[in-house]
Amino acid sequence: MVVMWAVWAGYFNTAQFGDNIEQFNWAQSLELGYHKHPPLPSWALGSVIKVFGPSVYWAYLLATLCLLGTALLTWQIGRELVGERAAAAAIVLWGLNMTFSQRVQLYNHNTVLVLFMAASTWFAMRASRARRDAPLWWLATGLAAGAATLSKYQALVPLAGLLFALVASGRVRDRSQWGGLLLAVVVMGVVCAPHAVWVAQHDFSTLRYASEAIEVAGWRQRFGFVVSFFANQVRLWSPTLLAIGLCWAWGRLAPKIDKRLSPAQAPAADLQIWLIGLLWAGIVVLIVMALAAGASLRNHWGVQGLQFFCLWLAWRWQRRAAIDLRRLLGAALVIHGASLAWYAAEHEDPTTVLTSRRIDTMYPARRLARTAVAHWAATTECPLRYVEGSVFDAGLVSLYSGGQVMVFDSDRATPWVRPEDLQRDGALFVLDQGDPVPDGVISVVPFDLVPNRPDLAHRALRLGVRLPARPCAGD
Repeated sequence: MVVMWAVWAGYFNTAQFGDNIEQFNWAQSLELGYHKHPPLPSWALGSVIKVFGPSVYWAYLLATLCLLGTALLTWQIGRELVGERAAAAAIVLWGLNMTFSQRVQLYNHNTVLVLFMAASTWFAMRASRARRDAPLWWLATGLAAGAATLSKYQALVPLAGLLFALVASGRVRDRSQWGGLLLAVVVMGVVCAPHAVWVAQHDFSTLRYASEAIEVAGWRQRFGFVVSFFANQVRLWSPTLLAIGLCWAWGRLAPKIDKRLSPAQAPAADLQIWLIGLLWAGIVVLIVMALAAGASLRNHWGVQGLQFFCLWLAWRWQRRAAIDLRRLLGAALVIHGASLAWYAAEHEDPTTVLTSRRIDTMYPARRLARTAVAHWAATTECPLRYVEGSVFDAGLVSLYSGGQVMVFDSDRATPWVRPEDLQRDGALFVLDQGDPVPDGVISVVPFDLVPNRPDLAHRALRLGVRLPARPCAGD
């Protein structure tokens, strides 16, 4: 279903999520860090582009591979903690979460983070049980933990929970295991060291961006942050909860089927400790951040914070009644089918891009890119090298015109594009309707997001040109 959702989105989408476009923009240059986040997701995308050439589908592919890896590793973790049947059920429940179905096409730092957090957890479990090859598993644990941190700093919270689970469960006991754990920590530090130096050299811009979630808020507003966050998590998990409800109703109508199921495997003796480390500790940290520090909890923080929630759901379900996987698969396929049909119907209406709930994936990206490139060519015969203005729209022009045009955001966000380059070669501007026209920009024309709708003209974009400082052949 992960692959199905990715293919489905690739067929019906006329653009991509803003986070995808941001990754394409950053992937133009492989840096040790970017002004908002650590570099690993952008490195992965940039490397694929350098090896295989640009394509609008690389973000879809990388997101799919990350989530398939996350599913496999989560299943392996579940087999050890809750048993074979509950682990299988957990993966079906996991795949019904909207983040891993309708938004499977989204490639950002959370997508890579959940993969490497699942890898860190599984490798650490293997390392704590291994004997002869334990150092290799601890080495893999350190590499995966470093990769998770280079995906998003949020990784430090679940990594601390993983450390708690390893120690509190008694899996790290003798001197060799403590030595292996120390090896993993050292390797993680070595992996993250170059980026840490970059952060210090760049005025800690990534940490200052992360701190923007902290607001001056009273207790009522802080409590509202918590309520809003968990309400959105319920929304994202609603297909999962619906599947459980359908199976419960099905079981009430056909109870005899449950009696044919073999007894379920008993969960691990240290399951509760692992659930505290992998799930509940992270949730407590989020609540404390909101109530004590005034952090406005972002909905996407729940992608990793609740990535192992499916294991707890399956375990609780199995404690109450035997899980019939055929029923669960049937219910899941019905829900996925209805969601796929809804997604297709939603993307058939082009006016949706102009509603208050902007749908990035419905922007007319190819038409925008063609129009923008044609407008540049009609104004000057110089080659188009740079596009700037609204970051999302400029990124669409770059990506859907072939991926060779560089996007300029700001000196801080895209330092690999120098002001003298823009001055020398000129730039195409993509502006929102209310944006002021920068100095030197000429030939400004409107671009209708939805053609033949004069009543929506106020939501149009504008295209402008800043001519190169040097003459070109034919000018």
